[in-house]
Amino acid sequence: MSWDYKPCTGMGGGGTASTTKFCMVNSATGEQQEVISTKDGPNGTIYYTKDTTNPPPGTAWTQQGWTRNSQGDIYSTGGVVRQINNPKPYAGTPVTSADPQDFQYLTDSAPGAVAFRKMNDFVGGWWMNIFGLKQEGAPIGQQSSNIPNSSQTSNKASTAIKVGLGGIVGAGVFAYLSKRNA
Repeated sequence: MSWDYKPCTGMGGGGTASTTKFCMVNSATGEQQEVISTKDGPNGTIYYTKDTTNPPPGTAWTQQGWTRNSQGDIYSTGGVVRQINNPKPYAGTPVTSADPQDFQYLTDSAPGAVAFRKMNDFVGGWWMNIFGLKQEGAPIGQQSSNIPNSSQTSNKASTAIKVGLGGIVGAGVFAYLSKRNA
């Protein structure tokens, strides 16, 4: 099975003279996947397509990566996963012939889109116990300089313990001496 990078056929318009839609076309079956974004890679351009063949449950389609091997043959790198270090919910730079609704789907509707957006945009309150999200600073009245540090707190606690133990020992000595003199 061989894949080729060719202009799309029968995909609703096929772009204009300056924005022809390109696809990854399976030469054996005629299956085609529209290229929606690209990126430079180690062996040339990496093409990202709109793969509608076997999407996971609840998904309309997925982004599929394509690149060339050292012999120049095109092969699939598999489905594209969301990357934490990429602020966009899609891979590559959109091509001019791509439908903007494709990127709107990846940004707003695809599974995980809301969680991805929250990870990038949400700022939690200073009182919230959160991990992995941004958090605002504490208000000025709650800064750590106004809160006693642990050594001050532990000194007060150890003084209270000493006073309490002294009282218990004193009461015990008094009780012992009272019984002895009686």
